[in-house]
Amino acid sequence: MTLFHAKGFTMHSTRFSLAASAFLIGAVGANSYAADKTLYEQAPPEQKALFDRAKPKIIAEAKEPGKILGKTGEEYFWVMSARMLPLLKAYRYTHDPEYLELYVPIQEQILSQRYIHPTKPEYNGWYEYDAKGDKMFQHVALIDHDTILYFVPVLMFVQEVRADPALKEKYGGKAEAWLKDVEASIRAWDKRGCYQDFPDGSGWYHSMTVYPDPKTGELKKLDSIGAGGTVPYNKVHALFEALTLAYRITGDPWYTTRMEKCSKFFKKHWREDDKHVEWNYRDHAFPGDYKSGVLGQGEALTGAFVHPKGGYYQLDAEGITNAYDLNIVYTKEDIEKLLKTNLEFMFTGDATDPKFKKIDGTVDKSGKYNYIGRLWTALAHFSPKTRELWKAQIDKNGGKGWMSWGDELDYLLEVSQPVSWDRRYVPAASK
Repeated sequence: MTLFHAKGFTMHSTRFSLAASAFLIGAVGANSYAADKTLYEQAPPEQKALFDRAKPKIIAEAKEPGKILGKTGEEYFWVMSARMLPLLKAYRYTHDPEYLELYVPIQEQILSQRYIHPTKPEYNGWYEYDAKGDKMFQHVALIDHDTILYFVPVLMFVQEVRADPALKEKYGGKAEAWLKDVEASIRAWDKRGCYQDFPDGSGWYHSMTVYPDPKTGELKKLDSIGAGGTVPYNKVHALFEALTLAYRITGDPWYTTRMEKCSKFFKKHWREDDKHVEWNYRDHAFPGDYKSGVLGQGEALTGAFVHPKGGYYQLDAEGITNAYDLNIVYTKEDIEKLLKTNLEFMFTGDATDPKFKKIDGTVDKSGKYNYIGRLWTALAHFSPKTRELWKAQIDKNGGKGWMSWGDELDYLLEVSQPVSWDRRYVPAASK
């Protein structure tokens, strides 16, 4: 179970797993609308019961008052995203229009709090949340914030609307307008100068160096230790979800090319032995990573290390799985290495109450729940054992805890598909 960590806030990301988002709409595909039964109707009784337990919680959470950006910390992005994604997943599972009726006003309320630049739309975004005096978050827009709050839910919505004539009649204009803006907003990070190609054919993102003054729109230097520094792997892998969905909606190879270049950058930083693979939270790739302002010269401003928060690595596994499903960079052998890492090297052995070491094989002595490894549920695509351990975690949790229903939905959507090495988003004739 992945954990997202905002300042003073912790959240289970497999409980609204981004990797499930592309699969949940696209794996079955638009042709599913011609099927006689929904996924819920096809499910065995135990799985129907699990959904029935989750349903009232999904609806109750969606009906909570919308949070106000300027009065909320960084958790704003995780909380609001976590209200929307289960609605879209529940719709995918049941085709009950109530879930979309609840989703749309939440997304509209979020968009009403978006900063709109008077002359430079590439700087539109969500900047002015309550940073509580922390310069790391003051006036900072982050690519994963845009992804989970806007890109992914809108793209999920667009796929559903385009696939059903009745939804298209009701929501088509809104969906297409949002799609156009999301496509521009994904590319806005390039226009802000936050992406760079490298000579070896790879590429990666760095964080913003300026921000728009909320009163005047003037671009001002961002006073943050992270300004211009390499974006951590988990944040770009979150973006992969949006790139996957956008490609599958539009067919534009820009999205898969971007995933390919970033996957090459990431994979070349793997460290392997005969038992596992591991990687850092980030690796320094830009002048903004160094106090000197010169790439590779002197002391770095931020660390390059295995992060103690194991949930970040679940997002990496999700990004890898998305790329694999589009036949980008990763091979079956690569996935097998990840399975061995998670299910043998990290797994501590109790199948009824699964627990995991961190990706480097260590165990945090503080006892903090955040600082442990996670089951990489994205690998349930390939592994019966991952599915068994996932179900054991759900049973152990018993539907308790905030957003437990998101994890349950992800599980139900995953197990509606067979375990397979198929690349889910590649046409059969191309495999």
